[in-house]
Amino acid sequence: MNQNEKLKKVVSLIKENCFSKLGEVQSDGGSTCERIFDGLYCWPRTKAGLLAVQSCNNDLLKSVNKTGLATRQCTENGTWFNEYTGRPWTNLSECGVIYIMDDIDEELIYETWLPVIKKTARFGYTVSILSLILALLIFITIKRLHCERNKLHMHLFISYILRGASFILKDVLFIEGTALSNDVEYVNGHTNVNYTWLCKLFISIRYYFVICNFAFMLMEGVYLHNLIFLNLFSESHGTAIYCFLGWAIPLVFVFIWALMRMLFEDTTCWTLNDQNYIGLLLEIPIGITVVVNFLLFLLIVKVLVLKIHFTSTFIQQKKVKFRKLLKSTLILIPLYGIPYTMTLILSFYVESSKILEIIWLFLDQSFTSFQGFFAALVYCLLNSEVHVEIKRKYSLFYSRQVNKECCRSRTISSNTQQFSLQNNDDALENLNLFGITDDDLIKKRRKSIEI
Repeated sequence: MNQNEKLKKVVSLIKENCFSKLGEVQSDGGSTCERIFDGLYCWPRTKAGLLAVQSCNNDLLKSVNKTGLATRQCTENGTWFNEYTGRPWTNLSECGVIYIMDDIDEELIYETWLPVIKKTARFGYTVSILSLILALLIFITIKRLHCERNKLHMHLFISYILRGASFILKDVLFIEGTALSNDVEYVNGHTNVNYTWLCKLFISIRYYFVICNFAFMLMEGVYLHNLIFLNLFSESHGTAIYCFLGWAIPLVFVFIWALMRMLFEDTTCWTLNDQNYIGLLLEIPIGITVVVNFLLFLLIVKVLVLKIHFTSTFIQQKKVKFRKLLKSTLILIPLYGIPYTMTLILSFYVESSKILEIIWLFLDQSFTSFQGFFAALVYCLLNSEVHVEIKRKYSLFYSRQVNKECCRSRTISSNTQQFSLQNNDDALENLNLFGITDDDLIKKRRKSIEI
């Protein structure tokens, strides 16, 4: 890509971002100059009579004067100032020569793929939430599925739902992921942000839901491991201890983190970390759950492999067992969050390349957003035990409807003194449709027909 093509790409990208921004100064009834793109810079809606000011340097464009300012005057009648050409004019006298960044190719890749990753995550969380709600309704309405194992699954499903809902709410309520829309004001062409306690509370709750989700993945892994190896807190003892730890442990970490933010780094909406040691209070428990779950996954797969080796004597048996092993392993992958191990390793290298960072973000967000959907499929929607219970529930409901219809038809026949030939035939036909035959009733009706 030559310099002219790069410049056209940058200008097109700035223009696209200009008109896709959410925040603007709200009109109070007076005249305002509308949002405009002048070919290089984006100018927000500005009140009449004010001067809009912004830096000559941004993420994509640089100027010789590092501290230079570009200005544009909004006149008293609500139109942008025209100098001599009859077109709106921007004062770039302080900027000097304007050029694009040397590493613009990587910047363009980042700006191009970030919206795609965001849309993918939004779609994934939506699909996951809907499928998890359906799975929860199935577990709740069918009493025969109220076992301890499924109770723990339900808590895992709830953590997925809360995590996905918090992501979507943040995407809707926050401007550029940093502040609530109600906390942002546009005055004299400048952005003023007042970070309220509500904003910080929302971020704290969101982090709590995220860690809860990882904690319940760990509880699922520990529960299965204990059933196989230790029989500790087994299914006969219930899963209350696992559910309690899944909700309680994250609360401790998030409370300490919020307290540290208030005392030592009460900046922005707690979405950015300047003090790395404070952010470790959230990153360490997540990293521990990923590592421990990966180790548990390896132990359980080892048990499955040994079982195949010692119990299968014939080649055909080994093939069948191998397919079962593969199926069991695939089921365990979303349970233990194995792809998180790969993204955790990649996270240590993303700073070296924006392309690697894009790959890491795509893998991480794609798996994270669709993981709830996979869990709902594996543990409910595609589970053979659940299918049996659903069919049983449907058969029971269908038989009740048949019995009601039969009772209704008998009540009508007992209260009716005269029957026409057509009515008798219809009644017999309806009984036969439901698979119900009453020999005495049929004989009596035939005798009445012959008479």
